[in-house]
Order: sequence, then C-alpha cells, then structure tokens
Amino acid sequence: MRRRDLSTVAAEDMERRMVIALGKMTRRQADIFLSIRFDKTPYADLAVRHGISVDRVTADFARALRLWSRCLHARCPHLVWPWL
Repeated sequence: MRRRDLSTVAAEDMERRMVIALGKMTRRQADIFLSIRFDKTPYADLAVRHGISVDRVTADFARALRLWSRCLHARCPHLVWPWL
C-alpha cells in the first residue's frame, strides 16, 4: 500500500479520520491512545487506571497507533477493518 503525502491532507480530513479511527478502537485503546498522544500520561499511570500491566498498555497503544495510521493513509478509512 502506498502512503499518502500527509502535507496535502487538510486538517478537517485528518480530524474526520481520527474520529473514524477512534470509533474502530476499543474504549480502552482509545483512552490509552488519547492519553499518551495528547496528555503525555505515563504508561504506569494508565496501567493503574485500567487495572492492567504496563506491557498490556504498550500493546493496546501499539494496536491503536496502527489503526490510526491505517485510517490516516487509507483511501476509504471507513472501510478499514479494526481486527487486521
């Protein structure tokens, strides 16, 4: 799959794709993604908040990041399957 040139993507389109990606994540993945990405919350704090291990936080963040990337670069982001 060819990557999009992100310099040509409008802010509105990026926000729309973010909403689509967040809708495809589990609630925990979305919370972890937003907390790490925008609030800079430490992994240990998120582990305590969700009652999981730091390794699980890392795995959930990686899955959420992968889904966000796939939605960002997809031609039709609403067709991205979250389980791949």
